[in-house]
Order: sequence, then structure tokens, then C-alpha cells
Amino acid sequence: MRIAFVTSCLEPGRDGVGDYTSLLAEECAHRGHIVTRIALNDGHAGEVIEAEGLMRLPSSLGWDERCARARRRLEDFSPDWVSLQFVAFGFHPRGLVGRIASHVLALLIGWPVHVFLHELWLGEECGAAWKHRVLGWMQRRGLLAILRALDVRVVHTSNSAYVQLLRGHGIPAGRLPLFGSLPLPVLEKPRDTDSLTFVFFGTLHPVWPPEPLFTHLRTLRRSITLCHLGEIGAGATLWERLENEWGRDFNFLRGRHLSPQAIADIFAAADFGVATTPWALIGKSASVAAMLDCGLPVIVNRDDVQYAGLPDEPAETPLLMKMSANLPAQLSAAQRQPPKLRKLEVVDQFLTDWEAVRPQ
Repeated sequence: MRIAFVTSCLEPGRDGVGDYTSLLAEECAHRGHIVTRIALNDGHAGEVIEAEGLMRLPSSLGWDERCARARRRLEDFSPDWVSLQFVAFGFHPRGLVGRIASHVLALLIGWPVHVFLHELWLGEECGAAWKHRVLGWMQRRGLLAILRALDVRVVHTSNSAYVQLLRGHGIPAGRLPLFGSLPLPVLEKPRDTDSLTFVFFGTLHPVWPPEPLFTHLRTLRRSITLCHLGEIGAGATLWERLENEWGRDFNFLRGRHLSPQAIADIFAAADFGVATTPWALIGKSASVAAMLDCGLPVIVNRDDVQYAGLPDEPAETPLLMKMSANLPAQLSAAQRQPPKLRKLEVVDQFLTDWEAVRPQ
């Protein structure tokens, strides 16, 4: 098949959705499919970048010109279907995509479309601030306008909460798990029972709560290292504050510029990962997906996002641990699993779900 992947940004290592899209396209190509990738709003491209199987359109270009160039690229490629890997904030700083709905329609009309929604809209959770509710209403209108205007055959998202929200608006979505972007580790965990290492990976949300997790860890009375790997984003200030407040209890480390292989090997040497995404949305965390691929048990200490009428999302693997009041017992019972690239299984499902609705 000929598959065109369309997303917002394709700068390697700087955009999680872009990296996921590239790996997905790479695996499809490895299986004999012909692929091309198009970035429609690439803030890291200073000019139009074109190569075999790739087009990156800078956000500095007007939408009319970007869509005209991308349309010509798609017409020349003549895809059997288009996979739109979509996150609203990749197209607008506040996630307002209503104004580009007509551009997306003009770009993709004529081809059957698959959509992967990496995020939905704000303000749907219980107790959301009114500003988030208003902004979310605007985000939702724009997103639903795009979905209803295109010839969408398959809609995927990464967690069951999003699936239920979409179905509530008449969008028959299904869940497609994320996979990690790291290679498998080449090292094994050393045998050391005197200390524990907990790793954080990627963006640290500024609202991430250290308590009561840190108090639980202090009761273990062992040497504990807290290590952050990768780009920390807006959480840098929080990490500095945590180090100042808890530096006497724990060792704090940062690994800023490490290769993917080095990060995977640190995961292999660590004892636990720590997620900063809420439990209800844990499926959308690419950082957690990478930890799970490496067989690392992951503690989820946030449960502050809940949706009315939606059941608690069960763990997809024993490696995911929703923190309880008896965290020490959870840590003692946790067991690593052999590293495994889940990308192969996810791409199997990705292609199978499309084949089920593929135009004949």
C-alpha cells in the first residue's frame, strides 16, 4: 500500500508526535509499504525541506501556500490512504484549529483518512477551571469539524478515556497503544540491593506533585537516586525546587544530552520509572511507553484527572503501578519484565484496523 503520514512537525528528537510518526512510517516501509511523510506546521524548519519520502513545511509560510504545496505532494504520491497524526497544539499555540479546518479539508479531500488523536481538548475533566472549559469548547468544535468533514475511515487514540469521550460525540474511536521511541537496552541491571534509582523521562509537568511519593520513599531508609533524563521542558524550575527541598534525603541527577541507546541502558540499570502523567491518561505518555518497552516498572502517583461517568482505566500491564497508601509493599512486589519493542504489535494493529475498512 501507499501510505501518506501527515502531522505538524518532523524535527527529529524535538517533537514527540513527529518522532512517533517517523517510527510508524519506518516500520510500515520495512514491511514493504511505500510511505511519505509531510509536516504541515514545522516550527523547526526555516524553509521548505524536501527529500525522498519527506516534506517539511515551515510555520512561517502562509496556510494557503503550505496546503497547496502539500496537496501537490500528495497528488504526485497518490496514496491509498492518509494517516493524520494529530495534536491540536501542534497547529496552534492554544490548540484552536477551527480556522484551519477548511485548509485541512482542501488538503485531504479525495483520499480515505486515518486519524490518530494524540490529545483531545481541555476542560472535560471533573472540576476543570472555567477558562479551560471555554477554551476546551472552542478546541472541541474545531477538532470535530475536521473529523466530520473528512472521509475518516478509522479513528485511533491512545487511552480509553479519550475513546469514551470521542464516542460520546459520535466519533467511533478505537484504542491504539503508543510504543516507545528508544532501542532495546544492551545492558542488564546490576545486582545492588543497597540503593534504589527512580527515573523521570521527558517533559516534567510543573503541576506534578512530589507528595506523598517522596515521603513514602524516605520511609524506605535506603540510598535513593532520582534521575531525570531528556528534555525537562517547563518543569526545570520544579526540579530545582525539589532538589533544594529534598536534597538531604535523595540524590538528584540530570541527564540532559544523552543518546537514545544511553537512555535505554539507564532504564535497564534503574529500579523504577516515575510517570508525571495522570493515571486516567497514562496511555498518552510516550515517556511511559519507552519505559515499558525497556521492561521497567513505572509508578503513577497522579490521579487528579477524572471524567464524570467514565470508569477507572485498568493497567494495561503489571509494570504500571497506581500508587497506593502502601507504596513500599508495591515496590517489593514489583518485577521487571524482559525488554520488548511493542512497536511491532502496535503496527500490526494499525495495519489490521485499516485493512478492515480498506476501500476495495
